[in-house]
Amino acid sequence: MRDSKLRLTRKLREIKAMLRSVPPKSELALWIHPDERRILFTGTLHRYDEDQDLLVLELKIVPAALSDLDSVFVRFSGTSGVAKCRILTLKDNLLTLQTSEEMILEEKRSHRRIHFAKEDRKTATLEILGAEVNFRVINASRSGLKLESDSETKVRIHASPSLRLKRLGDAPTDLECHIIRSDEYSIALRLETEIPEAGFLEFIRTPVFERVDPEKFFQDQEYLETVQSNMQDTIERLEKLPKLQTAMKTLKVDRGGNYLRTHIDLLCYVSCSLGRILGWVTKKTLDKLILSAYLHDIRYFENPKLARIRGLPEFEDMKSTLTSEECKIFLEGPIYSSLMARDSTEDSIDVERILIQQKERPDGRGFPEGVDFKQLYPLSCLFMVCHSFVDYVYETPEWTFREFSKIAKTMYKGPYFIKILEAFDELS
Repeated sequence: MRDSKLRLTRKLREIKAMLRSVPPKSELALWIHPDERRILFTGTLHRYDEDQDLLVLELKIVPAALSDLDSVFVRFSGTSGVAKCRILTLKDNLLTLQTSEEMILEEKRSHRRIHFAKEDRKTATLEILGAEVNFRVINASRSGLKLESDSETKVRIHASPSLRLKRLGDAPTDLECHIIRSDEYSIALRLETEIPEAGFLEFIRTPVFERVDPEKFFQDQEYLETVQSNMQDTIERLEKLPKLQTAMKTLKVDRGGNYLRTHIDLLCYVSCSLGRILGWVTKKTLDKLILSAYLHDIRYFENPKLARIRGLPEFEDMKSTLTSEECKIFLEGPIYSSLMARDSTEDSIDVERILIQQKERPDGRGFPEGVDFKQLYPLSCLFMVCHSFVDYVYETPEWTFREFSKIAKTMYKGPYFIKILEAFDELS
């Protein structure tokens, strides 16, 4: 009994030491397990109260499923510990947790597998006998993969003298791998070198995108058809511009569920629908919103993970995981998009404003100019809120307009934002 208590005390002491070493505003990842399915979302450390064993976390998005759970798993970026914590309170975006001795200080990632369903669209590309072949990922860890495979492909895999993982999701890799076992529908691989932490986190964070029916945003079928027709016209026009031909070809490539294209489509639907409810949409405005959606992430088309960084605070939290070139590309995004708009249409001034302000924030914590809500253009405000909604839909399988509106009201202040969020309430 005495030895058991000593081991427990030592473990608790190590847990507290690790939590003390985590600086405020550190990024963290949380896992919840509703209905036997793991959902991952992110936030930052607000404070740690060592005396009461309390963690207070600031969440970027609050999943609806969280309100029905008693506990959550927490991992801090840059640490090797995963803690199971009891949920005490959830107020606005602040989640208060009670820590416990249930913490794995040295997590064995090779034994922690994350399982994916078909609709998750997780993919891996292997080089087999000189050719690259795409597979659906059934589950993955940093040191291994289980892939869906047919009999013919398994024969080729076994015949290959060497296998290399060339791409995981959207991220290029070049990792040697070996067959562990295979059965009638799958094959398990061990990686010679672990997938880098940042790359693996990016892979598992790729949000599930279940096709959202555009009719959810439109009561008027004729208007929906007009929006879809204008979207197609915009694509065809951009494909003819020499500066944008390569980028538009990239947009058509289906990589990991084609985040970029589905993200843009949803942004078009939401912004055009809300713009009409607000009474802000004319035919010209419709074209401007659609063009802004197609150009807003164009600097990131070759590096889709950068498109998922929402703004400057999130960039500062994770820039240590990016290369200097990736940091440069991310910060160039709004200016680059704005310049592309200037070359894309004669009447570009409004589109340029939307794109240059797309990553500004109502509290002035955005970039490139750091303006606050008093200096934001109305259509920029609409675009920013709609972009946040698209992020929310990607991260929240059971999303609702009303729940998003409640969250967004804590983030967006100012008269234009109030009107826009009232329009969201109408959609609900």
